[in-house]
Amino acid sequence: MSLTAITDDLRSPRCEQSLRRGIVTRSDVLTRTFRHVTAIIALMLFFVGSGCSQLRLPAIDPTGSCLFSPLPTTTGLALPCMNGDCALSSSCQCLGCLGGLGSCLRCPGFSFPEPAFQDPADPPACVNPNAVTGSGVASNEPCVPGPGCGGDCLVGPPAVLYGTEINATKACKLPPRGKRGCILLTPQKIVAPVGGEVMLLSGICGTDGYLQVGEPLEWMLSRDSVGNIIAVGDDAPGMLHRLAKIPAAEKQDGAYARGVTSTKAALITRGNTNPADDVKLEKGQTWLTLSSPSEGTSHVTVLAPDSECWDQRKANATIYWVDARWQFPGPQRLNAGVAAELVTRVTRAEGSLPARGWKVRYELMNPELATFAGTDGSSVVEVNVDDSGNAPATLVPIPGTSGNAIIDVRVIRPGGLSDNMPDLTLGRGQAFVTWSSPQLTLRTGGPEVASYDVPFDVFANIANPGDQDATGVEVRAAIPEGVKVLSSDAFAKVFPNSVVWEIGTIPPQQQLDIGLKLSATSPISISFEARGDGGLAADDSVRVDIYRPSLVLRVSPEKQRYEAGDSVVYSIEVENTGDRPLRDVGLTALGDEYMTHSQENTREVANDKTDGPLQPGQIWRSTVAFTSLDSGLRCVNFTATAAGGQQQSQSSCVTVINRPPPTPAMSVTVSAARDRIVVGDRVFIRGRVENTGAIPLKNVRVTMSYDPQVVPEQATVDFPRNLDTAYLIVWTIPELPAEETAVIEGEFSAQQASASSQFIFTAESAEGARGRDSTSVQIFPNNTPDRPLTAPPVLPPARTPPGIPGGPGTPPPSNNNATPPPTSPSDRNTNSGTIRLDVLQRDISPRVGDAIGYSLRLTNDTNMIDNGVQIAFDLPPGVSIERLSQTQSPELSRFNRSGNTIYFEEIRSIKPGESIDYELVLRSNQPQTFNLLFEAVSRNFPAGIAAPHPTEVTP
Repeated sequence: MSLTAITDDLRSPRCEQSLRRGIVTRSDVLTRTFRHVTAIIALMLFFVGSGCSQLRLPAIDPTGSCLFSPLPTTTGLALPCMNGDCALSSSCQCLGCLGGLGSCLRCPGFSFPEPAFQDPADPPACVNPNAVTGSGVASNEPCVPGPGCGGDCLVGPPAVLYGTEINATKACKLPPRGKRGCILLTPQKIVAPVGGEVMLLSGICGTDGYLQVGEPLEWMLSRDSVGNIIAVGDDAPGMLHRLAKIPAAEKQDGAYARGVTSTKAALITRGNTNPADDVKLEKGQTWLTLSSPSEGTSHVTVLAPDSECWDQRKANATIYWVDARWQFPGPQRLNAGVAAELVTRVTRAEGSLPARGWKVRYELMNPELATFAGTDGSSVVEVNVDDSGNAPATLVPIPGTSGNAIIDVRVIRPGGLSDNMPDLTLGRGQAFVTWSSPQLTLRTGGPEVASYDVPFDVFANIANPGDQDATGVEVRAAIPEGVKVLSSDAFAKVFPNSVVWEIGTIPPQQQLDIGLKLSATSPISISFEARGDGGLAADDSVRVDIYRPSLVLRVSPEKQRYEAGDSVVYSIEVENTGDRPLRDVGLTALGDEYMTHSQENTREVANDKTDGPLQPGQIWRSTVAFTSLDSGLRCVNFTATAAGGQQQSQSSCVTVINRPPPTPAMSVTVSAARDRIVVGDRVFIRGRVENTGAIPLKNVRVTMSYDPQVVPEQATVDFPRNLDTAYLIVWTIPELPAEETAVIEGEFSAQQASASSQFIFTAESAEGARGRDSTSVQIFPNNTPDRPLTAPPVLPPARTPPGIPGGPGTPPPSNNNATPPPTSPSDRNTNSGTIRLDVLQRDISPRVGDAIGYSLRLTNDTNMIDNGVQIAFDLPPGVSIERLSQTQSPELSRFNRSGNTIYFEEIRSIKPGESIDYELVLRSNQPQTFNLLFEAVSRNFPAGIAAPHPTEVTP
């Protein structure tokens, strides 16, 4: 092995590699190197031991038939300095073969063979010396942060030479390069509270860019420092540490301690379960903690006594101990124009003494809103803490402004000659001031171009973006001459040359849209102006260009409502209203993504007029058919063009609904065999459940509830039943086919007299179909003089009702000749003579934040068609509307909101006896009990009807 290879083995592994892959330590390398050197020395001693002059070795066979020639042919070995000759250097002393071997190895005339490979490149220098270390530091950070390492000591001899080394003139006389490098320390400067404990980390970075393990360090606290050393790092050294006899860390007194860099990684915790405040100790680092009970400065020096380079073997850290507590100003909400008083309280000695002379710096982050009083319009001010411990400042708002101001607040401890401390920013926070005021904004809009004497709409949006009510609000629109006002809002006042909206109060963060329908024969400009109390004002204007086209396009569908898959036929008219013929007249129709041409199966079709120009006053008529592919509002855009840039466009929309699926429905009736009985008699109650829909009903749950005056004796057993619940019998019909009827019966015995003992019969299927009916029986006492004649109960003609388990063993005899009992008249087929609004809450006992579902049914319970039906209700506070749906007519799912009032889409017409169902979903953000009042008005009933429904929302 060459000397270079041995030297390569002596290199320490890099911090990054040792942390990531656990490469052997410096002690391991020294052990392996020692074995190589021992082997070389032993080989040399073997050769010399028998005498330099008599040493013989086998000779190589020159013929090549064998490796060595047969004896007695041998080869002699000539070693340096044999026969008293020192050919390598005149300065070497010839003390025999063994005595001169060490001297010759030191001379430049002798060298080991050169290695086959080049020396590896030097490792990079210590990087990022000022980075922060601690828990979570990446393993590719080889050195502890600290001052930068210079390059002067990377090569050269140690700092101290001994004996003959002093007079050495040649490089081979100097000692080999040792462990040199710089010591690193973090943090360099820190501000800490009095009574706290500060941790410092240190390590030695070698010339190879790696932390050195097992290196001694000395920690010293200067005499002018405050505080004491608390503890020094002792990482419970492992086996390698103990075998190398590395001295253990030791604290000598409060100002001096000995440490040693760690041979393994460790984690320093604060004794809690929060991993964020842990400190990661890397391999090759050590630590020290210190504390101070009083204010002042601590100067800590860490020294590496075994370092080879004096100017890099020590590092210093400074800790500034301060005693202070502070309280920043709280948030304030003021009216516009009111100055804000900011007070920061700063105390010392655990809050008992004011921090006199300290400073508080206020900086306004929104200088456009306010300035500090006494600063001539500055947004920054520094205030000294007074004798009471307060640092007050006054923030004066700029007139006419409002909003949220953010103030950056810093607590500064001024430096002084007595404590040798600089100015220190100890705390930093923010204060918030909100100035409230109403505001007015006005935005207008309208078409850029309108046709000659054709109605068009202009609108204005008036809003209060402030956080207070804007009162006395009035909007005025100036109407130019020649402009016709065709319609306006209901609360607008129309004058010959203006339109005025007296709005009154606009709540904060609210807006209102107002509009006009106009017509004009020349370009116009309409100015809108808004005014309010307190000098609030806003204005805007809209300009509309008017031109007189001669190409008119009219499109109308055959009807407004279709089912998905139907063909929608449009009638189209293109008219020339000018006084000259129009040439190259063409028509284009473009359907939306769910409308395709019925013949060509494309969204867009075009057609040209081929029989000549369109003469003045002439109308070109055509039709086009599109097929609707899905439900919703389906539209087709039509565009008519002519030579000279003439163009007219119109969009025509129809409502497409899905083909109504068969809906589940049922009819429920109940009747008693007799309506008057006496105590002790029995009576049969018969219920009928009829599937009036087109689909089978699954798992129909049928219940018959009864009053306590009667006791069930037997009941129908054709279906599974349950008699465990008091005053209730429950049957389950697994399936009831369409247009079939199931008969459920129960026999009851009268136990007590009652003027009206009621029986309620209900049924509900898994598909949601439900029904309900009731009947009653009058029960007389046994001793009643006018006791009615009793008759045997009426039973089904085809079977005898079986007995209830545990009941009487013998059922009463059936009377096959008895007539069926008459069914009670139902008033559901009679007209109430008005519109009816029924409300059902589907979600019982909702909680805060839960969806609250309601089912609404509007019924025209008259013999006349009704028109213009409008449903509305008021949203309670804290309640929001999530969804309104109408499955059969999607256009009825839209709604409008004005304030807290919700208006359903107007129902154009409703036939006699027709019902329209809605599904409404609300949500409440607070526990409360509110009463929803649904109102409906129509053309036939302008006074309207109301349907209240209470709802309780639990926490």
